[in-house]
Amino acid sequence: MRKLNVFFDVDHTLVMWDGRLRNHALEVFQRLRDSGHAIYVWSGVGIRKWDMEHHGLHEYVTAYFVKPLWGYRERLAEFNVHVLPDFVIDDHKGVVDDLGGYHIPESAGRDDRELLKVLELIEAAALLPAPPDGSAGAPRLAPPPA
Repeated sequence: MRKLNVFFDVDHTLVMWDGRLRNHALEVFQRLRDSGHAIYVWSGVGIRKWDMEHHGLHEYVTAYFVKPLWGYRERLAEFNVHVLPDFVIDDHKGVVDDLGGYHIPESAGRDDRELLKVLELIEAAALLPAPPDGSAGAPRLAPPPA
């Protein structure tokens, strides 16, 4: 199994508009870490360590970055992102289109299970061989139409 660099956005991905943590976030972070994956948290509005501490997720996070708001792959070095994302979870489709991963809906109801879907997809991606060109190689996945 490959160990992946998993990048989570914060607003509307991990932390909802009302400040609550998306369902299953702690469980998913625990399982990812226990499987040896590296968890990175990034945001277009700055380093979000406080949010992760507040929600009890900081101990699972490998590092924090500021996320480029455009030219995501091309601008990683400019933003001092020193690892290549293998799997990105973001509510902005452009990030996922550029880097690969899962475009998560920005709204989450009481029965939200999106992060459990994300966990399954990451576990499946970790079983795939690494791309020969060294690129991230994460599948570009989107939620099914409503």
